[in-house]
Amino acid sequence: MSNRPLHTASNTLHSTSVTREEKLEQLEKVLQCRALQGSESLRAFLRFVGQKAIDNQDHDLKEYTIATEVFGRNSDYNSRIDSVVRVQASRLRTKLQEYYATEGKGDKIIIDLPKGHYSPVFSHLQDANGSAHTADLEPEVAAPVAAPHRSSRWQLKAAVIGSTLLALILGWLAINYRSEALRLKGSLAKEAAASAERQAAFPLWGDLLQSPEPFLVVFSNTLFQGTAEEGMKLLKSLDSPGSSLGSPAIPQELNAAEKKGPVIEHYTGTGEVMGVYFLGDFFTRVKHPFRVKRSLLLTWDDLKTENLVVLGSPAENLFLRDLPQKQDFLFRPMKDEKQKNTFGLINTKPKEGEQPTYIAKQDGPSRSQISEDYAVVSLLQGLDQKTRLLILAGITTLGTQAAAEYVSRPEYVKDLITHLNTAPPGAPPKLPTYYQVLVKVKVNGGVPVQVSYLTHHVLTQ
Repeated sequence: MSNRPLHTASNTLHSTSVTREEKLEQLEKVLQCRALQGSESLRAFLRFVGQKAIDNQDHDLKEYTIATEVFGRNSDYNSRIDSVVRVQASRLRTKLQEYYATEGKGDKIIIDLPKGHYSPVFSHLQDANGSAHTADLEPEVAAPVAAPHRSSRWQLKAAVIGSTLLALILGWLAINYRSEALRLKGSLAKEAAASAERQAAFPLWGDLLQSPEPFLVVFSNTLFQGTAEEGMKLLKSLDSPGSSLGSPAIPQELNAAEKKGPVIEHYTGTGEVMGVYFLGDFFTRVKHPFRVKRSLLLTWDDLKTENLVVLGSPAENLFLRDLPQKQDFLFRPMKDEKQKNTFGLINTKPKEGEQPTYIAKQDGPSRSQISEDYAVVSLLQGLDQKTRLLILAGITTLGTQAAAEYVSRPEYVKDLITHLNTAPPGAPPKLPTYYQVLVKVKVNGGVPVQVSYLTHHVLTQ
């Protein structure tokens, strides 16, 4: 449906005949209409753009100017992240249509906000003879006129058919208008929700969301030896060095000769799978593109040129063992309280009240009986200073899932920003450039049910 006011073929819009006084009068009339009552933001929007257009200052009507001067956005406003102006402009067009279809249908002057522009157009509706005419937004069906005394039967039939067709057309238009209005309302609600979530998550995801390039989400994909039927184990032990990136050349013949079993590379943890889902859902909600790649196919060129979100610890993502960036929380093999080999976290710079090591709690012999885990959210500088590397890693795959939830679910994002915020009270949140956050994860039945902030360390890269 058109965003411009409707008019018939015999009525044309003329903007040259509209005086400044008429524009001001019509602007004030629309500002006081019922359609805009209760919506102070739309009234402020219309008043600002309308006055600028009347004063011939259309060059000031840019998205940035409107966002900062009308909607109170800060000087660092970025239209790619916050679409408030576009959303409100769409709402204003709908309200103008509503006004001219109801209480303003008799107005002689039309205010239109063309799609894709923020400068309103004032037009004088005139008929073909040059006389003023009202906007026929809702044509009324003419009352039946009695047939002339000696009219022929076909003239009467034509009149009946014409009236029926007109009624059908008007009915179709009414149904289509309502359907379009409902669709637009739903679209605006989704856009507003996405804008609000982007704005709330911006302190945490800002540097990453500002880039127009898609995120590269990397999930762990390590090498196992053996088969699912006969048993599998990690090909590389937890304390071995990392390996170069790129899909490995697997020496199947050598393995078969040594009877160690085949090497396979198509398994990943359930937590990484769920983590990809949570991140993908978040990126969809905030309308930012993303790609997914398994870690064995990652290259050093990817690390240099892409903004990466990595799911999984160095136990599965071998390339993380080769990173040059300094980190305070490190994943390492260690001994548990019973002096059995396990895998956990070492705190290389413990602060007061922090533990030097953290290991997952297991209520039985199986790793499926994990009841407590720990995870680290690490934001590091990429190999290229222009990129960022976000690592979401748990001691177990369940901790990795919890870390992905912690940076993507609105309530957790708010909690994380609160703990990392360094801005004074009343100022917009400001987070450290690089950091590591340690969280504790409660697990029930193989599902992370609670994620709690423990501490964080600010890093210098």
